[in-house]
Amino acid sequence: MGTNMLGHFALTGLLLDSLGRAGAPRVINISSITHKNVHLDFDDLMSRHAYQANRAYNRSKLATTVFGLELDRRLRAADSPILSVLAHPGMSRSNLNPRALQDRGRFERLMARTILLALQSPSAQGALPQLYAATAPGVRGGQFFGPSGFKKIRGRGVKAAHPGAEAAAPKTGQRLWTEAEQLTGVTYL
Repeated sequence: MGTNMLGHFALTGLLLDSLGRAGAPRVINISSITHKNVHLDFDDLMSRHAYQANRAYNRSKLATTVFGLELDRRLRAADSPILSVLAHPGMSRSNLNPRALQDRGRFERLMARTILLALQSPSAQGALPQLYAATAPGVRGGQFFGPSGFKKIRGRGVKAAHPGAEAAAPKTGQRLWTEAEQLTGVTYL
């Protein structure tokens, strides 16, 4: 949570004035399709109890998505020129995948690697949604982009994606914002 969301929350707040003076400024938050598989636990936002690596990662990506959408709402309410845009790489090859399988049995690791090889895109393709969100003309605040192919987990193009219902809920955004301010000591908007 600290790496994937709270650090970004704090850095964005600290850079917001400078960003507002830039030409066509954008804040891009990198989400994951896994954000739809979990719920935020505001009683244990930092996963101090019953920690599970995959669940903590998925929750951090849900929080990142919530943050990006809440940031968009707040920037628009403040009539800011800054756009808050989200993207996810789908399933792309990275050094995170082998680490995620470390605590699995040998057979389970072999099966997972075989499936991942079939589903994952090269990392260069996984970067396309982020690059699109950051540079494409006509992008609007609050938009979310991902791969255009099979189940939006891979593809050579970029397509609009849809956040999960919990990520898009304004009440969740407001509550997470308050928690992030308290956890980071950074307040803005």
